[in-house]
Amino acid sequence: MEKERIGVITTNPDRFIQIVKKAQQGDKMSMNEIINLFNDDIEYLSRYIMLPREDAIQSLKVELINIVNDNNMTCI
Repeated sequence: MEKERIGVITTNPDRFIQIVKKAQQGDKMSMNEIINLFNDDIEYLSRYIMLPREDAIQSLKVELINIVNDNNMTCI
């Protein structure tokens, strides 16, 4: 499963860039797709944040959304 998600980014980076651009334009389905791609990482990292687990997960998701929506993303 993890290799499948990573494959979306590494084997077809143009597809990932397209998803990010749609998310930046306000497409909620694309933003959800990005969050789902990083969900396992979010779950893993939430264990090391000194907050209740659900709060940590929520904080990481909010930060990911902020990163995607950042107007200074020059790599895309």
